[in-house]
Amino acid sequence: MWADIRAKWIGIRYKYRKPLAEFLATAIMIAFGCGAVAQKVFSENNTWFTVSLAWGLGLIIAIHVAGGVSGAHLNPAVTFALAVFRGFSWADVPIYWVAQISGAFFGALVVYVANCSALRAADREKTMGIFFTAPQTTAISTVDAFVFEFIATALLLIIILATTDKKNLPAGVVQPLTMGLSITLIGTTYGYQTGYAINPARDLGPRFFTAISGWGFGVFSRQDYYFWVPIVAPFLGATAGACVYDVFICSSDPKTADTEHIC
Repeated sequence: MWADIRAKWIGIRYKYRKPLAEFLATAIMIAFGCGAVAQKVFSENNTWFTVSLAWGLGLIIAIHVAGGVSGAHLNPAVTFALAVFRGFSWADVPIYWVAQISGAFFGALVVYVANCSALRAADREKTMGIFFTAPQTTAISTVDAFVFEFIATALLLIIILATTDKKNLPAGVVQPLTMGLSITLIGTTYGYQTGYAINPARDLGPRFFTAISGWGFGVFSRQDYYFWVPIVAPFLGATAGACVYDVFICSSDPKTADTEHIC
């Protein structure tokens, strides 16, 4: 019986290997990233830099987990930009999105379970920021936050396309390290004001989790319904960043226009 179950699971796993890889890798990235935020909330020994570093290191691990199977997009905005500019299958886009958002939800669950006692003892208003992003002070307007998220995601896409462009001396085997360091760099230069989602799944999945796990659906209406910013701004920023890279840098040979996707 167990042999039959195992054989069936192997078949299912192979058929859905890409979304399963996106799910697990996104969950791992969120578990490390939001876990670092939790450590900062519950300990004075952590700083914004350590949080940014943890997000970067978490991304490195996530890319190694899923990169060879799904490409490790881990981000709906990245998937969208690759579909627009790099010929990624549009049929796979919604499948990747579901996997990424549900993976982020599960990653938030892991952080919740690990910090359950501390979360129950703490003020919920102070701990909800562990899971989703928001402007850090009232001095940051929604427009300011949108601009930060837009720019940060645009920079992220330029880095992704540059390090994966095979005709532009790509990072190759060190690409995960390059991406991880890039996330840390973005976090320390453009991240503090908004918590730098730069990824709709990173914010939306954990926000859904908090809504059903005790914080309530008010998490979607707080700060003048801010939740739409870390969804919309990354999509637009990713599109703009990919466009900038293709206009200024993309190294595709025009002679291959009839045989392969070019910029």
